[in-house]
Amino acid sequence: MKASAYFDFCQEYKAEAIADSLRRGLSALNLEGAVKSGDRVLLKPNLIMAKAPELAITTHPEVVRAVAMVLNDCGAQLYLGDSPGFGSLKHCLEKSCIQAVMKGMDIAMVSFDEETTNLDPENLIAKKLTLAAAAFKYDKIINLPKLKTHSMMGSTLAVKNLFGFIPGLSKAKWHLRAGHDRHLFARVILDIYKQVTPAWNFLDGIVAMEGEGPTGGTPRHCGLLALSDDAPLLDYLVEKWVGYPELTPLSQEAQKLGWLPDEKLFACGPAADKPLFPKIKTAKGADQATFPGQRLWRRFFVKKPLISRSRCHRCRVCVQHCPAQAMKLVDDKIVIDYKRCIRCYCCQELCPYGAVRVGYGLGFY
Repeated sequence: MKASAYFDFCQEYKAEAIADSLRRGLSALNLEGAVKSGDRVLLKPNLIMAKAPELAITTHPEVVRAVAMVLNDCGAQLYLGDSPGFGSLKHCLEKSCIQAVMKGMDIAMVSFDEETTNLDPENLIAKKLTLAAAAFKYDKIINLPKLKTHSMMGSTLAVKNLFGFIPGLSKAKWHLRAGHDRHLFARVILDIYKQVTPAWNFLDGIVAMEGEGPTGGTPRHCGLLALSDDAPLLDYLVEKWVGYPELTPLSQEAQKLGWLPDEKLFACGPAADKPLFPKIKTAKGADQATFPGQRLWRRFFVKKPLISRSRCHRCRVCVQHCPAQAMKLVDDKIVIDYKRCIRCYCCQELCPYGAVRVGYGLGFY
């Protein structure tokens, strides 16, 4: 029986060791021929915002370097792009130290500004889906997610990383449409996966993020590299490996669709049967984003974004990116209208100063 994923231990960010692990994984999963000489290959890392690699918010530059080394051996032409949640792609590449790797490895930067609209009546939710045109301009896509917790969706791994193909402010529109409904949002992301299916997914979990991810959590050394050509299966297996207490909304929806058959739910490799201990610390908002009767009771029983008066710089990034337009600057303070707030936690995700946390309270701390 063929394994669905390859799990390996890697303790340090050393490109040669990471590349060797990737080669072993490609061989174990019979994916060595997935990328051929002359293929134009788009690398899609997690570049949610401009942060240094040691904060474990973005895909580590040495993972990008290692992947480029392997693909250069294949004779591929390399490109890299993303649509950051906030800030320019160029600034994100500079701050994450990926730009230096791109120069050394001859990787061209790709903007996701140009859009294309796909009509697919068989999609679960997004019958009309606008994505970055770059998603369809290359022979292969290589997905390079970061292992992180997520305040709304539980985790952000391979499938969630593809949400970056939604250009710019269009992300906020989908958050607003989904509102509190994590499962509707999961189905939208799975619609994106149907349209944009990577040749393989190589997850950076050497230093992951736990707690209030995807940007406000704590770096956690996990020593994991994980590979698969099937993103939903990879996510399910990684969630089990790190010890999530229950299936995340994405895995639940993938399971309903029959995308997680029992005969494929196992990994091979040195780390496959040695799960993380102690288990990863999950985000506070992930288990309470939805429940029956939420419209009436959410003000009391659903955790909400809270603003730190001491950390807040009044930069208004949260105000500008709030899908529900529930935040505004009043008397030099950020004020949240919780009647409008949809608990998507975009403010917590995008705050460059870590001034937003999820919990109970009056709106500040």
